[in-house]
Order: sequence, then C-alpha cells, then structure tokens
Amino acid sequence: MIRTLLKIGLLLVVGLLGYNYFFGDAEEKAQSREIVGKAGELGKDAWNLLVSERQKMREGKYDDALEKLDGLYTSLRGKAKELQDSDALARIQELNERRLELEKALGSDGSELSSAAKRKLDDLTADTEELMNEMETKSQPAAPR
Repeated sequence: MIRTLLKIGLLLVVGLLGYNYFFGDAEEKAQSREIVGKAGELGKDAWNLLVSERQKMREGKYDDALEKLDGLYTSLRGKAKELQDSDALARIQELNERRLELEKALGSDGSELSSAAKRKLDDLTADTEELMNEMETKSQPAAPR
C-alpha cells in the first residue's frame, strides 16, 4: 500500500515537472530546468560514490568482514549455549564452515573475491542476521498473560 502511494506520488511529481518544463510559464520552466539539473548532478554524484566504493573494496576495505563474522559466531555460540539451543549451535557451525570456505576462496595473497564469492558472502551475512534475530526472539521472556 505504501509502495503504491510512493509510486503514485513519484509519478505525479515527474508528470508535474514534465508539464512545467514544456508548457509552464517562464518561472515554472526555469524552476523545472533547475530541478532537472540537480537530478543530473545527483546521478553523477551517486555514480562517483559507487566508483569510489569499488576502489576502496579493491584496496581491501572489506577484508576484515570474515574476521568480524568469526568473532560474531563466537559470541553467538555462547548465547546459544546459555539458551541450550542445539539447533542454533548446529546452524552456527554450518555458518562458520561457510565462512571458512570463503576465507579459503579469498586466498592468502589477499586477492579480491570473485563475484560468486561476494554473493556467497552476502548470503552468509543475511543468514547470520536471520539467526541473530531468531536467537534474540528466543531469548526474550514470554509475554505476561
């Protein structure tokens, strides 16, 4: 519902902007041209941001992601033991094995991850977040009746 409202709102803004750009009076045309120019600049800025992030990634900005996941798994193991949740412990072990595979894919030379390995890292991160949410739900006390 909200998505539909946002789409309709965006469509109205673009339609109004297009109408004023071509059929408005001089002031409306100038305002529309200014907005279109700013949108173009925003697109260029977004592209430059993507290029700089890619460069940072090549320089090793994200190399420690696997190490952070290892520390997170250690913490989650402790919490799962407190909750006596054997299912969570098994899932943590499986996630850790996937992390180790990715670590091997990265290699000792610190080369950049392939696109398939990056997808695996994204999937691993998403699965880890899902497990964290489930464990947080299990650790909360039941609601009073």
